[in-house]
Amino acid sequence: MKDFLQKICLVLAGLVVAVLLVEGFAWLAPRSMLPGRFRDLRDQLDRNRNAESFMSPDPELLFKIKPNMNFVVRHPDYSMRIVTHLNLPDIGFRGGSIGGPAWAVAVGDSFTFSHGVEHEDIWTSLLAKSLGKDVINFGVPAQGPAQYTRILKRYALPIRPRVAFYGFYFNDLDSAVRFRRTKRQLIPVSRYLREYSYVYNLFQGRKRLKDQSPVFFKAEGIEFSLEPEGLRRNLRRQAEKFDERWAVVSREIDDAIKASEEAGVKFVLLYFPSRWEVYWEKINNQLNFPSTLDIDRLRRKVVEYCGAKKVFCLDLTPALKREASQNKQLYFRTDGHWNKEGNRVVAEAIRDYLTEKHIAR
Repeated sequence: MKDFLQKICLVLAGLVVAVLLVEGFAWLAPRSMLPGRFRDLRDQLDRNRNAESFMSPDPELLFKIKPNMNFVVRHPDYSMRIVTHLNLPDIGFRGGSIGGPAWAVAVGDSFTFSHGVEHEDIWTSLLAKSLGKDVINFGVPAQGPAQYTRILKRYALPIRPRVAFYGFYFNDLDSAVRFRRTKRQLIPVSRYLREYSYVYNLFQGRKRLKDQSPVFFKAEGIEFSLEPEGLRRNLRRQAEKFDERWAVVSREIDDAIKASEEAGVKFVLLYFPSRWEVYWEKINNQLNFPSTLDIDRLRRKVVEYCGAKKVFCLDLTPALKREASQNKQLYFRTDGHWNKEGNRVVAEAIRDYLTEKHIAR
């Protein structure tokens, strides 16, 4: 038994030394000496760290945007300048656009933030211009409902808006689980490895290549990247413990509604659909997903929740589908967020809803 344990320890020690040698070579060798895959990984790690460079840790939110940011993000789909127009001592937000009192605030993830689009073309800015009333953007990429509610209470409601928009996206059940898991971790290990480890990213890349075959989905007037197996897995994962995870998410929304009502602010829940939901008919016609995959389950649950709570709720899926039926490209090809046209459609749909419900007064 002792000899067996010694052999195991030797094997493990050898693996550790091998990993350290690979990491050391990848980090220290001149770029010209690196194999092609390692050069690509060095670029990927640089992008990962740059994406995190405008964030700082926060004990309650996990992470937040640093104040006084002004820099350019370059992506194959776009080039955008990120400016935090609203800067507080410890945090920054994209903020408002036309000035004056804050008529509305918007909390949410990168779809509220409007990643990939210049500030004057994001849906909150377009909505503010059409109403003549400023809408303050409090969106933070990669956050979820637990953080939306905390930002609403901690930063947005104190500026005394009349309306609070709460953006809810297709992957927010996963975001809620990730928030709880990360809160329990003293050190965000996966994020550290994603930003600094060549071996980790090599392994993850091989796993993705094995599990997923990325394709460019094309139809008349539109195209975007799609990983069919990844989408199947996302929908299956969403269905796992759906009711349990929805209970966690709905408690966060309940808290946001309660805080808004106590502040005398009208609460409006906005459902932001993914490109998969908007173009589902076209996608399914080509890829023939099994009928057991329910792309609309979460959307139906959100609408049902709003009806039960008697709160204002706008599902943006129909508006985006109407435009998509005219073969319009509403999402970036590889990034997956709304492009400039998508933001325009969203802003107009929200404006029409506010008018219909007599909120825009």
